[in-house]
Amino acid sequence: MSKDEADAAGNGRLRTTGTKPVLDRQVQVHIGRKLKAVYDEVAAEPLPKEILDLLAKLEGRSTE
Repeated sequence: MSKDEADAAGNGRLRTTGTKPVLDRQVQVHIGRKLKAVYDEVAAEPLPKEILDLLAKLEGRSTE
């Protein structure tokens, strides 16, 4: 692994097992927590009226 690859992987936390690179467990957990935080914010946003109207039509009911 080149120095640039090691730096990009979090200061050398990238290692190889066989032929596939593997991130340390701590790095995986950190990335998972950050992704969850981002997606939790998105999931908590209200759906736009257009989407709600479309869902209502698909369910066979009107929103008016």
